[in-house]
Amino acid sequence: MSRYGDWCARHDAAPVVDPLLLTGPGGLVVIAPHPDDEALGASGLLVAMAHAGRPVGLVALTDGEGSHRQSAEWPAERLAARRREEQAMAMAELGCEDAPILHLSLPDGASRWHDDFAGTAKRVAAFCDEIGATALASTVPFDPHPDHEAAAILAENVHRLRPRLRRLSYPVWSMRHPAELDVDVDGLTPFRVETPIVEKARAIARHETQMGSVVGDDPSGFALPDWFLRHHQGPFECVFWHRMPGSPPGPEHFAALYDGDRDPWGARDSAYELEKREALLRFLGEEGGDSAIEFGCGEGHVAGALASRFRTVAGFDLDPGIVARATAHHGAPGRVTFQVGRMPEAFPDLRFDLLVLSEMLYFLTEAEIEALMARACHHARPGARLVLVNYLGPTDTPLSGDDAADFLLMIASEKLTLERAERTERYRMDLLRFRAPDSEA
Repeated sequence: MSRYGDWCARHDAAPVVDPLLLTGPGGLVVIAPHPDDEALGASGLLVAMAHAGRPVGLVALTDGEGSHRQSAEWPAERLAARRREEQAMAMAELGCEDAPILHLSLPDGASRWHDDFAGTAKRVAAFCDEIGATALASTVPFDPHPDHEAAAILAENVHRLRPRLRRLSYPVWSMRHPAELDVDVDGLTPFRVETPIVEKARAIARHETQMGSVVGDDPSGFALPDWFLRHHQGPFECVFWHRMPGSPPGPEHFAALYDGDRDPWGARDSAYELEKREALLRFLGEEGGDSAIEFGCGEGHVAGALASRFRTVAGFDLDPGIVARATAHHGAPGRVTFQVGRMPEAFPDLRFDLLVLSEMLYFLTEAEIEALMARACHHARPGARLVLVNYLGPTDTPLSGDDAADFLLMIASEKLTLERAERTERYRMDLLRFRAPDSEA
């Protein structure tokens, strides 16, 4: 739990990131509690996806027919049809005119209590499959409206059915909370994306029924207040990453894999591993330095190869048996050393010019990646480099290779610069450079 005011301070200082790092390599499905919420809270994501030519789908939880309940000219059925039209026009303003919309048409204000709500998760999961989605976004669970809460519950239920989806949340009405209110932010990591000011303004303007300019016979009807619209025309939108479910394997998993001199991934002689190592060395170029560190070193093949470019190389792995093997094959006292240690807890008190994270990042949780990068920033020499190598197939871990790499790129975006990136069918490589602290820039 966190005080809402503390959470606001945290997300107002969160890294500003590329929306495509949040959504991953596939498509995006957005759940909107009412027509207009997609424009108010998810414009940054939707416009970025449209500009990149990525597939997008929209789930309309309700048709918003309850905004003017006292109107005789605009009964619920007529108003619902109008708001559907407005939502489609708003999506077009965001560049998503071809995006399919799944209308669930649950009752406005009571969606989570309707009998049909129980079956919506399967429908939305199938919709995500059709879109080819790698991310699902909904309103944040503590957004203060029953339909916004229902949208978050629906996203959680879909995530249980499709746990490989990245689950994202966006706030719409959360700013109404008092600063001292406790809100549940466990497992949330805040990020910000730039607001597409022009497209968002045009999209919001398409929701004319919510601007007070269409329904004239219901003085008690709803209209978006000016202060609210000003808030949503700020330079950034907040997007929250939900922790991926599950736990990474522990040391016993790797002890069993390596038992009896086993080489479970063919690191010694498989064509894939040999080609990947050669590609990594080419990717790094000829730049060397005083010291290099590799976490998840395995038998030490990469660390051994780096010895020609760095005065000292240190490799770390959490299994004592594999560390002994690395030492036997590639160890050189005083120059190439290997130690047992699980990251980030065992991060060495060593300054480095290169940090190698090859095929190990997805064995960490999001919190561990954050802790690892905090330590790395502290120990990096000015201009040091960080190279990521991540497998793109199934990993049987909470984070996939793409998830782990994208998450690191986002949380490190203010401290490191991405210099190069390459992607093959089976793995990706990302080369980053640590920026000089402000005092040294």
